[in-house]
Amino acid sequence: MEKVRIELQNISKSYYSETAVTQALRKVNLTFSMGEFVAITGESGSGKSTLLNIIGGMDTFDEGEMFVDGEPTFQYDDEDWENYRRTKIGYVFQDYSLIGHYTVLDNIKSALLIMGAESVTAEQTAMVYLEQVGLKGYETHRANELSSGQKQRLSIARALAKNTDIIVADEPTGNLDSETGNQIIKLLQELSKDHLVIMVTHNYDQAEPYVTRKVRIHDGQVVSDVQVNSEEELEHAATASLESAERPKKPDMVPTMNRRWQNKTAFFFAKRNFQTQIGRTVLFTAFLLIIAVASFLFIGELFLHKDDYPTRSYSQATFRKEDDTRLIVKRNDGKDILQEDMDKIASVRNVEVVDSCDIANDINFYMEEDKDYKYIYGRSRDSTEGVKTVKFLNEKRFMMSTDCITADDLSAGRLPKERNEIVLYSKDSKALNSQILCYFMAYNIWQSGEYYQTNLKVVGILKEKTNQVYFSKELCSMLSMHINSGFYRLHYVWDKLLEDYRKNPEVVPVINDALRGTDVMISEEMEDAPPEGFCEYSWQAKDEDDNPVGDEIGGSYVNILRQKNPSTRSFIEVSKSFFDQYYQENSTQVSVYISNYAKTDSVIKKLNKLGYTAISSYRVSMTEYQEDLVNQRLLIIGISVFGLLAILIAEILILRSLMKIRIKDYFVLKFIGMKVHSINRISYFEMTVYTAAAVAVTIILMWILRLTGVGIVQDIMWYYNGAAYLLFIGYNFLLIILTVASFNRILKGRLNA
Repeated sequence: MEKVRIELQNISKSYYSETAVTQALRKVNLTFSMGEFVAITGESGSGKSTLLNIIGGMDTFDEGEMFVDGEPTFQYDDEDWENYRRTKIGYVFQDYSLIGHYTVLDNIKSALLIMGAESVTAEQTAMVYLEQVGLKGYETHRANELSSGQKQRLSIARALAKNTDIIVADEPTGNLDSETGNQIIKLLQELSKDHLVIMVTHNYDQAEPYVTRKVRIHDGQVVSDVQVNSEEELEHAATASLESAERPKKPDMVPTMNRRWQNKTAFFFAKRNFQTQIGRTVLFTAFLLIIAVASFLFIGELFLHKDDYPTRSYSQATFRKEDDTRLIVKRNDGKDILQEDMDKIASVRNVEVVDSCDIANDINFYMEEDKDYKYIYGRSRDSTEGVKTVKFLNEKRFMMSTDCITADDLSAGRLPKERNEIVLYSKDSKALNSQILCYFMAYNIWQSGEYYQTNLKVVGILKEKTNQVYFSKELCSMLSMHINSGFYRLHYVWDKLLEDYRKNPEVVPVINDALRGTDVMISEEMEDAPPEGFCEYSWQAKDEDDNPVGDEIGGSYVNILRQKNPSTRSFIEVSKSFFDQYYQENSTQVSVYISNYAKTDSVIKKLNKLGYTAISSYRVSMTEYQEDLVNQRLLIIGISVFGLLAILIAEILILRSLMKIRIKDYFVLKFIGMKVHSINRISYFEMTVYTAAAVAVTIILMWILRLTGVGIVQDIMWYYNGAAYLLFIGYNFLLIILTVASFNRILKGRLNA
């Protein structure tokens, strides 16, 4: 007697809906043994397919027990049923249940990989079975390119390749013509010699000459179970057989199917999906690319607007120059900034230039007539003489020293060597060595309305087009010395009672190269101006808050000369030697210009680690909030947050719908034995690769747009630091994880239905 493989005892199965209960099977008792070819027949709805699904482990039963090789299955969990389908059952379906976009070879190889075979072994075994079912030469054809008969042969070859003892076939000839159907039945009959073959069929007449047993189901019950053909009759009827009488040796399998192997197998299927469904790959990657680009911009806007300083109004009371890239840097010990300090500061990432003439950076210069300034002519009240005054137009140009450039920045000429030499940009080659009249105003340093004027020589032409003019360090230092060094006063009219000078106006010293020794020149318009002759000149230091420090130091007596110059009422012109006697050359602070305001905090942090204190001149000068800018900032933040939430919902809904197209393929993988967890991993692997590609392309695209000068991208890219990139990458992968998890919940329900 042949070995009993399957035994059903009192199996019952019902299906439930909201309004009714349908009993599909009622107290079914059957046994199936090796060497049998069993045909299960019955009208539609009789329960024969339900019976086959229970035998194949694709459906559960409500009552009774099914024994497999004498072992009960009542204690089977999901994993046990997965192992049963993978190792015990080979499937042949009416609709073939092939993966159409896979090759013929891959369809068989898939079943072997799921069972735990190595890739090379699986391929070799698959080739043997393709030859046996007459499909040799079709290995590289896609399954959906085959004829109906070839597809069913491929389905049988896949079942054979699993080398299981039990083959179940659900209407294997239902979609075939008579001749092809007969060929398939003959193949199954040949297989039954060393297998248990159980077939559901509507066309019993076609199968009758080949089966060994007929089971008829009616209304969920077995109404007949009879032997129909002897072994001798079957041998006489068979006219077709497998090309090889010997079954190939079962390949070595991974016994435990550990997590590593499941991941490896799932990755194989994901990789084949990429290769065989290029259109789908492009569609998913393009969709995720759109999502990635949108999320990149929204996240960039959030980082761009997290700082509320730009919503305030700028006050020029402290720093005249409104530049959000400017930092004021000092040593922590308060000592002078030396060249080695400047080199160290300049080495910090995102630091563009370092200007030792810090105070001069807040001094306006006016160089182009009718653009920077213009002349106004009139008459004074007490004179008939014509009066020429200057009106300043452009207050956006500020001094910077030659600390900020090198000889490599020049297209012609050289860097300044003398005090009144400058470097600028010009298209006119004649500009080199020309003389230019320039006015200077230091609103935060000198008295209101006062300016300094001098002629400057152009000694260098810049390569890059810019409105910035670079002045000699000596000139920058001279004009800012009043702040850098201290108070300078002229003392005269001694009061014996007070024992002090009653006249001591504060003055701003500048160099006049025509003067010598202690000769000084003052304007006749200076308030409380001393008479010509000798008077005492003194200096007193200041602290950081512009307050006098220590005793006033009396200097030498100077020889006062006077000239008519109403615009320089507080200036005193001195000789170079006299100026150098009092001038403090070094400065305790420098102006540092960074690549972008977005890098303010990171640069300040790095400078602090190097032993420097840094502040943003822009932030220090921002005062009251501007309501319209505040509202605009909040609106952008709200839109960005809403946009990210909308993207999340849209991706889950749209992408999940697109992924449902593949559910049929996942059913096939389940039927040939793949674990549901492994099926879930395929989706994770695929979507992770799509997302990684979309994220990488987005980052590259944004850098290209930044370099090509796209404004909105340039603005937000400055704020894309490590945290922003992590948020962007994390957000997109979180979206795909949520999407796949949502899809897998649906898939699990479908697979278990």
